[in-house]
Amino acid sequence: MVFVDGENLAIRYKAGLADAPPEKHVDFLQDVYVWSHFANIPYHVHCDVIRKYYYTAVQGDDPKIEDVETQLKNIGIEAPRVFKKKKGRPTKRVDITIATEMLTHAHRGNYDIAILVAGDEDYVPLVKAVQDEGRRVVLWFFEGDPGLSKKLEMAADYFFDISYFLCEPAENVRIYYPW
Repeated sequence: MVFVDGENLAIRYKAGLADAPPEKHVDFLQDVYVWSHFANIPYHVHCDVIRKYYYTAVQGDDPKIEDVETQLKNIGIEAPRVFKKKKGRPTKRVDITIATEMLTHAHRGNYDIAILVAGDEDYVPLVKAVQDEGRRVVLWFFEGDPGLSKKLEMAADYFFDISYFLCEPAENVRIYYPW
């Protein structure tokens, strides 16, 4: 299962882009989500990817939230979790929902490997709790990004630089991922 701190990922992605446009294969809504169909891998480390959860927040009414959920489903996210964000206030519920769902699924034995797409040190206790349930955690984030906690990277079983999926031209990625 894949668990994506999407709002954080989108913010870090935008910071890394500076003024450059996103690659054509990348779907990006500033401060809300970023994803590429190349990240919709069907398996990872000899395990099937059974579901992708994407957690983010957006300002707006219920139709706006539903629109973002639809966009995420259209780019291959089976379980979008989009929360209402109040203007000028920090997002609520994203981190705690990731932690709750990732740990609940680990405890139920619903996956062998969790792919966590995040960078905050706050996730270290979650990674350790998931590992205590006998599961492995692969961390996907931008290597060298100042938003990536070294403690989180060290706590994970494996690390993958997600910039490969999000920042490389499609012809470079397509060689290894033909879908």
